[in-house]
Amino acid sequence: MMFYIDRMYLDKMSKLINKKDIRTVKKWCKENHLKLYKDSSGEFAYQNDFDLAFDLPLINELKLKHGDNWEDYYHAYNKNELHKILDSPQSTKVGKTGYVPKGKLSSKLFGGSQK
Repeated sequence: MMFYIDRMYLDKMSKLINKKDIRTVKKWCKENHLKLYKDSSGEFAYQNDFDLAFDLPLINELKLKHGDNWEDYYHAYNKNELHKILDSPQSTKVGKTGYVPKGKLSSKLFGGSQK
């Protein structure tokens, strides 16, 4: 039995990240720490590596908002079932960001006490 890992070639990648120039696609790969490989068909990255690099901003945002429950939200995003998880009782936000309002206006905007 032969095991095959899906590859994503630069031309397909360019459409997904909305870049027309292959040089710009390569720059995006470098900035997102996505390793490129070559074969007889051209340059490519492994599909799973691309998916992770592409989704990393979302993953980081979910970790910030939902803490240890981020994976549940991520799987719900991928299955297009976000509405189900938002209605569940476990759907609680991670409250504190570490920001402490300094002025009266900031306190009003961010829910702090008004002196």
